[in-house]
Amino acid sequence: EGKKITDADSFIVERLQETGNLLKAYDYKHSYPYSERDKKPVIYRTTEQWFINVDHDDLRGRALVEIGQVRWVPSSGKARITAMVEKRPDWCISRQRTWGVGIPIFFGVPSGEPVYDQEVFERVAQLVEEKGSGAWFEASIEDILPQGYKHPKTGETEFRKETDVLDVWLDSGVTHFAVLQQKYDPNWSELSWPADLYLEGSDQHRGWFNSSLTTGVALADAAPYKSVLTHGFVLDEKGEKMSKSKGNVVDPIAASDKYGADILRYWAASVDYTGDVPCGETLFKQAGEHYRRIRNTLRYLLSNLYDYDAGSAPEIIESIDRWAVDRTEALEIKCCEEYDAYDFNGALTLIHNSCARELSQFYLDALKDRMYCEAKDSQERRSGQAACHAILLKLTRLIAPLLPHTAEEVYAKTPHSDRKLSVMMEVIEPSESPVPDEAGFGALIDFRERLFAELESWKSKSGIKDSQDVFVKATVTAETAELLMSFGDELPNLLRVSWIEIAEGDEIRYEFSESPYLRCERSRLRRPDVEEVNGVPLTARDRRVLGW
Repeated sequence: EGKKITDADSFIVERLQETGNLLKAYDYKHSYPYSERDKKPVIYRTTEQWFINVDHDDLRGRALVEIGQVRWVPSSGKARITAMVEKRPDWCISRQRTWGVGIPIFFGVPSGEPVYDQEVFERVAQLVEEKGSGAWFEASIEDILPQGYKHPKTGETEFRKETDVLDVWLDSGVTHFAVLQQKYDPNWSELSWPADLYLEGSDQHRGWFNSSLTTGVALADAAPYKSVLTHGFVLDEKGEKMSKSKGNVVDPIAASDKYGADILRYWAASVDYTGDVPCGETLFKQAGEHYRRIRNTLRYLLSNLYDYDAGSAPEIIESIDRWAVDRTEALEIKCCEEYDAYDFNGALTLIHNSCARELSQFYLDALKDRMYCEAKDSQERRSGQAACHAILLKLTRLIAPLLPHTAEEVYAKTPHSDRKLSVMMEVIEPSESPVPDEAGFGALIDFRERLFAELESWKSKSGIKDSQDVFVKATVTAETAELLMSFGDELPNLLRVSWIEIAEGDEIRYEFSESPYLRCERSRLRRPDVEEVNGVPLTARDRRVLGW
C-alpha cells in the first residue's frame, strides 16, 4: 500500500524472498496492451462493477431477432453485429472516472448493501431533470433521501453515495429514448420512434449500434432503428492510417478552403464508403475536374435563361428538346433509386455522365445554333429555353444532397414560378418512367461518336481544326441510313459538321473533305443555302431572322 504500481513487482519479489516462498524470479517479455495515446502500459485493477445481464429475460435472443428486421447497409453489417451480440459478455456499465453521469445508488453503512428503491431512483431523476446531471454529485445525501429514511433491506439509516459513473455507451445508447420517445426538446415533437436511419463508422457494431439495440429491446422490445448504414475510415493517399504523429492528416477545413467545400463533398460522394478510403491532393484535383463538368453544364443551361419567363413558359415542341427532358426525367428516376440505396457514388456517376455525354457533348452542342441565332421569340428558341429550364431544375434538385452550395447558387439564379426559400425545400418527385426516343436520338449519339472518332484522326492529318468546316460522305447500312435521313436538314447541326451525304452499303465508310460552301458571317455555319446579301454571306435561316 502506498507504492507506485509500476514499482510493485520488485517489492513483491523481496517479500516472497523474505518469507522463503520465492521459487524463482526472472524477466520475461510478453504481449501486453499499451495505450494508443501515450504509448504506456495499460494498468488493470480489480474493482466492483455494475453490469447488465444480457441473457436476463432472453434479452440477447430478442436482440438477435430484431437484427433480422433491420435493413443493414452494406448487408455485411448484419453478420457483423450478429456475431457481436451472440458472443458479447454481460455489459459492464460502470466506470471509475471523475466525469460522467452518476449511478444513482446509495449503500448502507457499514453493510455496503445497495439500495434498490424505485422511490429513491425517482427522486434522483427529478433532481437531475431540474438541475442537470452534476446535481447527483453536488447534492448531499440528506438533500436526496427523505428525512428518517431506512434501508429497505437492512434498516440502516447511514448511507454513502456510489462514486462510479455510467459507461458513456449507455449514455449514447439511450439517445433514441430521449429524442424519439420522451422528446425532451419541443423541436423533436414530429419525430417518431424508431429512427429511420442510424449512420456511423463500421466500428460501431461493437459500440453505438450495439448499445442502442440492447437498450431499445430492453425498453421497447424492438430495435430503435429501421436502417443502419456503416462506413469505413479515411486513409492517406498511400492507404496508411492518418495520424498526427505521422503528419499525414488531411484537414477538411484546409481542404475546403483550398478546393471548395463542394469538391470535398464530391470526393466523399464518389468513393466506396463501405470500406476504408484514401484521401489526398491528387484525389481532390480529380474530383475538381469531374465537379467542373457538372458545374459548367449547369452554367450553360442557366445562361440560356436570361430572358426566360418561367410564369408563361411555352410547351416544349421540338423533338430533340422533348427527348432531352425525357432523358433527364429517366435520370431522375435512376438517381432516386441510387439515393434510396444510399449509393451516392452511383447517383453522382449518373449525373456526371449525363452532363458530360448526353448534354454537353450532344444536346447542348446542337442547341447552341438555335439559342444564339434563331429569332428571340421564335418557337425554336423558346422550346429550347423551356427544355433548358426543365433540365436545370431537375439537375439542381438531384445534386442538392451532394453539392448543396452549388445547388443553392444555381437555384437562386434560376427563373421560378414558385421559388422556395431554399433548394433544400424542394421535393424530388420522379414522374412515371418516361420513354426517351432511344431508337432515334440514342442511336444518333452512338453514330456521332463513331463518326467523330474517325473524323478526329482525319483532322489531325488534314490540318482542319473545326468540324463545322468538314463535308462528310457516309456509307452506312440501310437501317442506319433510314435513321439519319429522318432528321432531315437538321442532321448536319446534330453532327456538328458542315454537311453530310448518306449512301447505303454493306460496309461502313466515311469520306471527309473541306466544305465547299461559304461560311455564314452570322451563325458561322457552312451550308448549301448560304448566299451573299449586300456582300455578306448568310444562311436562309439567318436572312429570314434579319429580314434580309
